[in-house]
Amino acid sequence: MYKKTMLGLEQSQSAIDAMIKHHQSHPEMSAIAVAVVDDVGLLIAYARTDGSRTNISKNAIKKAYTAAIRGMNTEDYEKMLEGRGWRVADFGDPMLIAVPGGIAIHDPSDGSVIGGIGVAGLPPGSGDDDMALIGLKAMNL
Repeated sequence: MYKKTMLGLEQSQSAIDAMIKHHQSHPEMSAIAVAVVDDVGLLIAYARTDGSRTNISKNAIKKAYTAAIRGMNTEDYEKMLEGRGWRVADFGDPMLIAVPGGIAIHDPSDGSVIGGIGVAGLPPGSGDDDMALIGLKAMNL
């Protein structure tokens, strides 16, 4: 029998709550969207702040999905594609995105991928990534 660790709603929602709380404590930040997906990229929890535009919402979900499906942070995925001369379109999956802001969630007991967190709306790279790490920390993994 095969057993695997899975993210639950409560754990995923705690990540969302931590990211939104951090955002609210910094009113100078632009509007954001945040998402948590499971290991196959299905949405578990999602939120957006007031003023978040549609493309920001879609990108947060795509970043979480990409991190989970590819098993790596989206910034690393972007660098891997560039290094090989590949494009996201080469994979035929319209949900994949190669921009920073998605981090893979790993099971601490065996390193397997159990999900992804995506953030969009802040400056690319450290802004979105740092916010996603706040969510990851709140999961207590």
